[in-house]
Amino acid sequence: MTEKPVVYACSGCSNVARIAHDISLNLDSDGIAEMSCVSGVVSDVEPVKAIATSGRKIIAIDGCQLQCTKACLDMAQVDTAHYFVITDLGIEKRDKWQDSLIENSKALNHVYQQLAEQGISFPE
Repeated sequence: MTEKPVVYACSGCSNVARIAHDISLNLDSDGIAEMSCVSGVVSDVEPVKAIATSGRKIIAIDGCQLQCTKACLDMAQVDTAHYFVITDLGIEKRDKWQDSLIENSKALNHVYQQLAEQGISFPE
């Protein structure tokens, strides 16, 4: 059995950051990926860094074009196999409390569909 991928999410303060974080939590709770802490990776916290460098596929989800999650992983020399930016889906970056269930659903469906096309989906 192949180990499930590790997912890292944006931890910013906007609606799209919240969407990225929520999708990562969903991937973890659905058993599709294991969510881990990107700040622990970049700050070299040994048990967290060990997960990132274990050879498992890495999923990174950023909220916007600042690409903070990807930059942290790149800085730690962690290769990202699957990468998503929520604003690339046409979702406008707004204040953290100005979110939309429709936008959240659109982003969640997109990420799940793209991962499924790459063979990453619900466990059997």
